[in-house]
Amino acid sequence: MSAPTPADKPKPDKSDKPKKSRPPSPPRRKNRFNEREFARAGRAAKAIGAERVEVDPATGKISIIIGKPGKDATDRNPWDEVL
Repeated sequence: MSAPTPADKPKPDKSDKPKKSRPPSPPRRKNRFNEREFARAGRAAKAIGAERVEVDPATGKISIIIGKPGKDATDRNPWDEVL
């Protein structure tokens, strides 16, 4: 006769053990913005020369703050003086 294999042994009944219960976890807050949106806003702000990017985590509002142009702006359009 061969030795009993693990498959031949009866499995213990798990219903005998009391189930562990965890206290209910608080509901998660909705994610208002994600990293991808912030990265896009940051790249856009950098491209237009913005001063800074602000994020309001409560509302998910992403604001791009544009600074005032300097007096020695070199990117003037010559047609601005004609008109």
